[in-house]
Amino acid sequence: MALDWWDARRSEIALPARLLAAILALAAVLAAGAPAPQAHAQSGLGQPVSRIDVIGAQRIERETIISYMQIGLGDRVDAGSINESLKRLFATGLFRDVRIIPQSGGVLAVEVVENPIINQISFEGNSDIDDDVLEPQIRSRSRGAFTRARAEADALTILEVYRASGRFSATVEPVIIERDNNRVDLIFEISEGEQVGVSAINFVGNSEYSDRRLRSAIETSESAWWKFLATSDNYNPDRLEFDKELLRRFYFSRGYADFEVLSAVAELGPERDGFFITFTISEGAQYDTGVVDVVSSVPGVDSADFEDLVETDTGDTYDADLVERTVKRIQERAGQSGVNFIDVRPDARRQPAVDGGAPTVDLVYRIVEAPRVYVERIEIEGNSRTLDRVVRREFEFVEGDAFNAFRLQQSRTNIRRLGFFKTSDVTTERGSSPDRVVVKAQVEEQSTGDISFGFGFSSADSFGGQITLTERNFLGRGQFVRVGATASSSRQFFEFRFTEPYFLDRKVRAGFDIFHTEQDNQDESSFDVRRTGFRPRVTFPLDEDSSLSLNYLLQQEDIRDTPIDVSPLIAQDEGSRLISQLGIGYTLDKRNDPIKPTEGFVLSASSNLAGLGGDAFFVKSTASVKGFTSFFSEEVIASLELAGGGVVGLETDDVRVGDRFSLGGDSFRGFEDSGVGPRDENTVLIDLDGDGNAETPLTSDDALGGNYFAVARADVSFPVGLPEEYGIFGGLFADVGTLWGLDDPTYTAIGPSGGLETFTIDDDLKLRASVGASVFWSSPFGPVRFNFATPIIKQDEDETEFFRFSAGTRF
Repeated sequence: MALDWWDARRSEIALPARLLAAILALAAVLAAGAPAPQAHAQSGLGQPVSRIDVIGAQRIERETIISYMQIGLGDRVDAGSINESLKRLFATGLFRDVRIIPQSGGVLAVEVVENPIINQISFEGNSDIDDDVLEPQIRSRSRGAFTRARAEADALTILEVYRASGRFSATVEPVIIERDNNRVDLIFEISEGEQVGVSAINFVGNSEYSDRRLRSAIETSESAWWKFLATSDNYNPDRLEFDKELLRRFYFSRGYADFEVLSAVAELGPERDGFFITFTISEGAQYDTGVVDVVSSVPGVDSADFEDLVETDTGDTYDADLVERTVKRIQERAGQSGVNFIDVRPDARRQPAVDGGAPTVDLVYRIVEAPRVYVERIEIEGNSRTLDRVVRREFEFVEGDAFNAFRLQQSRTNIRRLGFFKTSDVTTERGSSPDRVVVKAQVEEQSTGDISFGFGFSSADSFGGQITLTERNFLGRGQFVRVGATASSSRQFFEFRFTEPYFLDRKVRAGFDIFHTEQDNQDESSFDVRRTGFRPRVTFPLDEDSSLSLNYLLQQEDIRDTPIDVSPLIAQDEGSRLISQLGIGYTLDKRNDPIKPTEGFVLSASSNLAGLGGDAFFVKSTASVKGFTSFFSEEVIASLELAGGGVVGLETDDVRVGDRFSLGGDSFRGFEDSGVGPRDENTVLIDLDGDGNAETPLTSDDALGGNYFAVARADVSFPVGLPEEYGIFGGLFADVGTLWGLDDPTYTAIGPSGGLETFTIDDDLKLRASVGASVFWSSPFGPVRFNFATPIIKQDEDETEFFRFSAGTRF
């Protein structure tokens, strides 16, 4: 039954509007002095209330109804108090209709018609968005009072949820079914309609950067047939506003200090099957950084104490991100020194170009006194699932701290970066006094769980599949949980990961991994390996760009299933052992973007010590640095990576095959997995038929790995001229490196002559190199890379590979 029954029921009783009109008319007559005192007594107006009769209440207590009214026992009744009481009773949302009738003798009759109680709420017709997502968005609740206005408002809210997901033709109709005892079932009948994507994204006014490059800088993307698993190609007005901010940051960080987004218009196509989005922008000139200075007008604060924190250097391209970081660093040092109530205001003054050079921006970081305002209270609203402390810890201040506008902006950014909320905003209100401020965070929850399935075929593992369940906000605590399993023809892997981002309420990431893996290395090295382990870990941030990590690994390793023709250097390592290992790592990330870097570098180093108990005793260390640069308005991106490592056995314990490094496949293109480095190519005699005589010659051709490696990888990627909707890029690459070193490269076996011989493995340092081309495809199942490579420097024993495809990023 639709809501039409409601109007019919309301027409059967006197409406509050009629009663209000009658009261107002009566008040007008009274004001004119027409009624006589006897009429007052007869109507009850003007008399003190001696008794209040509540008529029609079923569920709501008499005392509760009276408590909402302005009129009480002993009060004199007048039109104003009746009117105010009616307003208050209707505002509770508990009543369909209310009448207040003064009677003779001081009796006040209050007639109420209660709103029905909602028995249950259900959603019908929704398949794209689950009930669990829709229910928290509406205000109506089971066992709560039903009102038509609230039901209609909830229908509009559900429509907004569908529009945010790109379904602009959706309709929502609230329907009720009457039950006994003044109860109703509330049903939202939903027609989801077709999803409306983004047909095209165009830019007007850009000359320095192409439409293709700017489209990669924003979050919204164009619809394409291979994006059926993505959501960024659905039109979302909120995302469009965020895209405008992303464009500003993109240009400001590249020196375009005059950049503006003049307009961002989304028009629904004539067939109503897609939006056409047009950004009209003004790029302006690109500026270099001119004179840079730090000036303090705060007594007792010396500007010289902060000059080493400035990250903007004269002559460099102006970068608004570096300006923001410098402001934050100055404020943090001032706070650590006990100096509060200061503002750091970057005074940027544009200067015209001189002698054909670029215009410049002179920067003065002015340290000034700020108003003495304290944070009185932090309020968080809208987080129905996420705990308050998860949001509260993202603020750069706590209650009682000095208020700072820059830290307020940084707090707003921190909350948005969580990814837990569809929308979020941080505002301020005046507190209980002029020197107090109340900070309010308004958020709207969104789903933070993902389940993904994968199935594919690769040149390395043949057919394979995977399933991963991820929750980024576990139990609303901001914790990360992932359970994943992968299976292919050569590898089976199970993993459970848990991370607490604020261990002990500090900005320290702590967690643990539990894993089990079985790897088939028969093709490369004639053995299988099974590993089961537990790894607790903790990461400490050192500053904005660097971090230090500690971890401990307890792992059971089993090398097994070695065939009769396995190399003796692998056969001696067969069996189980327990590895107890302590590790430390350092990371420095100076990339301008962690996902799509075009400038900067990332450096990492780690070292692991095995021997704190267990059966393994070695030290294993690695280091790498990878730099990025770009050309032709960032259409062409180049990178260079240098990496190396070594493992050394402790005491008399040799390094085993499972501890050594390997190169090949994705780590050294142009060569097969483990196709580079020491290899046992000796021919020995073995007893194949079991008659006690070693008479069958066999060559294992097993890759043994190496104790040391060094490699350099150069890549460049670029558009190939195909339409952008195909998602295809091209690339060129070159790898050069080597893998070498065994603890003991000799062993004794029966040689071809029939007697015992000493065999030696060539484990010398020998250079290899390869070049090739790549094709990158943004497929529906993730990015795919096709590599075509040829070695230009190789050794006779190396195993080469011309073609390989795998999943990965552009680099």
